[in-house]
Amino acid sequence: MESLVNLLYASMPLLLQGAIMSIGLWLSAALISLIAGTLFGIVRSGRVRIAILSPLSDVVTFIGRGVPFYVQLLITYFVLPALLKIDLPVFAIAAISLGFCSASYASQIVRGAINAVPAGQWEAAQVLGFSRWQTVRFIILPQIVPSILPALVGELDQVLKSTSIFAAIGVLELTRAGMNIIARQMNPIPIYLSIAVIYLAISSLLNLIGYYFERRAKMMT
Repeated sequence: MESLVNLLYASMPLLLQGAIMSIGLWLSAALISLIAGTLFGIVRSGRVRIAILSPLSDVVTFIGRGVPFYVQLLITYFVLPALLKIDLPVFAIAAISLGFCSASYASQIVRGAINAVPAGQWEAAQVLGFSRWQTVRFIILPQIVPSILPALVGELDQVLKSTSIFAAIGVLELTRAGMNIIARQMNPIPIYLSIAVIYLAISSLLNLIGYYFERRAKMMT
């Protein structure tokens, strides 16, 4: 037991460093996902179709949902820098690839909620002189927020879990940090259990924050 405690005590600084990296990657990817996913969802909705832009968004989201994220990550890491002749930091590659993959799923959530708004509300806004974008901004988006929050929180939770895949390209996130410790100590069980507990703690905090904002959004409607 004493050796186990000493192992965990010695490993915790590196695990916490990896957890901080995972949180940073998650925050960056979540920001990309929410912004791009909302924009894609709006232009892909039935009432806001835009020539060229909407079909292009359909194609991008279809690829994002159809190709496994691990394959997307490898393409972003190996293929795109060679094609574009640029050298991106690995953190940026990881955050961008995960953010746009998640945005494809977030756009489906937003698109479905917008399409579910009764046609009468769009027509009433048009009678009142609102433009299409004013209708989306001031009428449609505020009322769909409470209904899409649980699904978006669930998607962001999946984004958090997906940061573990970055261990494959050498990013020192939580899982990679644990793998490095195991390679030195050759004692995987306590390290993997510690990783699981840290992920559970971060996920629980995320869901508590999401539940808080969900309640606030329902109170404001």
